[in-house]
Amino acid sequence: MLPKLSRRNWNNVLIFAVLILMFLLYGTPQRLADRQHRSTHLLGEQQLLSIEFAGARISRSPQGWQLSPAQPELQPLVERTMAIWQQQQLNDGERSVQPLPEPLTQAQLVLAGQGEPVIWVLSLAEQQFYLSPSHRRLYYPIRAAEAELLFPAEFR
Repeated sequence: MLPKLSRRNWNNVLIFAVLILMFLLYGTPQRLADRQHRSTHLLGEQQLLSIEFAGARISRSPQGWQLSPAQPELQPLVERTMAIWQQQQLNDGERSVQPLPEPLTQAQLVLAGQGEPVIWVLSLAEQQFYLSPSHRRLYYPIRAAEAELLFPAEFR
């Protein structure tokens, strides 16, 4: 049997019930999605225009991706490298990696709609490769095969 409540008290009960229902309907799926989506795209939604490595540059042209200095025999490798950069997923980043990874090389990416290039650094610590943005101390572990596809010139 429900206690006798005044109209004002019933209004308060309804308000709290609606607030709790809103919290459950909005907050729970949001937290579940955060737990499930621990990987992100390397470039997000942005379009890649060019990448500059230590000794080469790959840029978009009307004919496709062009390597400079030009090396026609490497064109299939260029296409694959650019596809990997655009599709690469990164798992959880680590803020503290011990020992600190030693930087091996870097890639400077020019993205559409962004004035400043984005620099990604490839590092190695105890046989584990890491990819990290140059402006943050956040290390994303990647496999050796992925490192070789992202930085092909460094592994030849």
